[in-house]
Amino acid sequence: MRVFIRVVLVLFYLLCMVAMYLSMVDKYDVIYDMDSAFSRGALGNGSNNNAVFSGVILLIISLSQMLFFYFEQSKKWKWAAAIMTVLAFLFFFAK
Repeated sequence: MRVFIRVVLVLFYLLCMVAMYLSMVDKYDVIYDMDSAFSRGALGNGSNNNAVFSGVILLIISLSQMLFFYFEQSKKWKWAAAIMTVLAFLFFFAK
């Protein structure tokens, strides 16, 4: 596989990981830290849309890494794709 495609897929992976992290962060954490009258989670709407979005991002990551694994000939890069996929799943389920 060409070096350019490898770099693009790795950058796409990193971009998806950042999007997953940002979708899992509570946007009201600053308010909870400033005013102790609000308990954690009091200002959220409880719709849990961020978990659904993170799941979709995880699906996109796993599909892209499977394609990367399938078309790559180098064993070193195949291991890297497998490790990146496992790290994405660990990050998703740890949150």
